[in-house]
Amino acid sequence: MNSKSDASTKILGFKYQEMVALKECLEAKDGTKIYLECLGDVSDGKTSTEVKHSIKDDKKLIDTHTDFWKTLSNIITEYDTFRFYDKFILHTTAEIKTGSIFEKWKELNKTDKKKKILAVTSNDTIKAYYNNVKAFDKKELENLLDKFEIKDKQLSAKEYYKGILLEHPVVTNPILPKDREEFICSIFGYLSFHLITGNDYTWTIDIDSFKENFRSCAKKYQIEDLSFPISNATKDSVSKNNFHFVKALEDIGYDRKIGRSMDNYLRANESRIKMIETRTSLCENLDSFDDDIKDFTLELKDSHIDQITEQCDTNEKSKRFFDDSIIQVSSKTKIEGVTNTRSYYPKGRLLHNVEIKAIDINLKPEDESE
Repeated sequence: MNSKSDASTKILGFKYQEMVALKECLEAKDGTKIYLECLGDVSDGKTSTEVKHSIKDDKKLIDTHTDFWKTLSNIITEYDTFRFYDKFILHTTAEIKTGSIFEKWKELNKTDKKKKILAVTSNDTIKAYYNNVKAFDKKELENLLDKFEIKDKQLSAKEYYKGILLEHPVVTNPILPKDREEFICSIFGYLSFHLITGNDYTWTIDIDSFKENFRSCAKKYQIEDLSFPISNATKDSVSKNNFHFVKALEDIGYDRKIGRSMDNYLRANESRIKMIETRTSLCENLDSFDDDIKDFTLELKDSHIDQITEQCDTNEKSKRFFDDSIIQVSSKTKIEGVTNTRSYYPKGRLLHNVEIKAIDINLKPEDESE
């Protein structure tokens, strides 16, 4: 390899690191920060990731691989900073070699990991790193290795760009396919801008600012929100005996609610299918909506349970909880990427959560309801 192509592969390695950092930014929680090149290659303050890229498809992670030993040594050198981190990750395009100390790494306990790495015979390439590891407190080394993950066989730069970033749901939901490359390039520019303008050249991405910039850039390419597809499905088309939520209503003596509940459930299910058929990228948003309905209803259930006394008729209390849930979720019609959602949808998705047994509408203690 000549000096020009060697330089290109090194630059590609840095760009690959930015790609991994961008994915972390896309998935980070509000109020957090992503750090590049100061707490490992990529860090969120709890997880530190070292990113290693090779242009060779057959690159193997062997016992004396520099990437592993340098990564481990660097963590040890800065251990006072990293002591309270939850996780350390070696993200590499290389593949763990069969028969190496890294084989079945996930299945090893921390003591076995320590024994394996300390039994490695050092060489000139890893000597300084190896000596640093060997001199480290053995108990602390075990604790570190317990948090150390190896993600091998990761996609190379080109595949990562196409398969992970361009196809990330956060990108595919709002951006048309023809505009995604241009959009991603503008987001890469945002990352570089924060290196250039950072205090003391510390490369830090504030996620709240990142998301604000993301939304601002996305407006230029925004897909129009999908108009909610109305369903006219009715209970007459199926047998009520097929559904768990029907039995749940029968168990609390609320048979008169079954007909309307079936309508809401079936209409919501058909509308969901229509939305996904029209725009596959909405899947994640719709799943999140279901989770939000579940979380809200379970919190509401706790408040109803707190009001139960020994004298209470739990069937009546269960009915009140069900009615209260239906009334309160009916106003929760906001789905990201969808307009004009009808109130039957959140009611039907509440019943979906009952159907999959994520929510139990019966407030009786378990030993009484069996």
